[in-house]
Amino acid sequence: MSRELFSHDPMTGLSVWFDYNDATDETTLQYEQDVEPYLERNKMLANDTEHTKQGIKDEMWQYASIPVGIQMKWLIEDGLDVFDDNAWPQIMAKLNDPQYRHLKTTNKFHK
Repeated sequence: MSRELFSHDPMTGLSVWFDYNDATDETTLQYEQDVEPYLERNKMLANDTEHTKQGIKDEMWQYASIPVGIQMKWLIEDGLDVFDDNAWPQIMAKLNDPQYRHLKTTNKFHK
């Protein structure tokens, strides 16, 4: 087995690793991203009530920030594409699930 860095995006921190297994002749791509800075920022914004109030007032409310690594996970595991308007009911359900509350930039609830 050989694992090599295939690509790295310095803007998002997303790395793609290439892995080839000689014994099984299988190739695997693995995506990795340190999402902690994104989650800390989300937490800070969620606790900033002025951020939510001003966003709603300006009609530009930032409800969540989904790191690209999570976007990839949802796409691969659940078939949810955050850029597909038809997927938004399922994505909003995920964002409102307590398991994913760390992706929200507010403590409010939106359908």
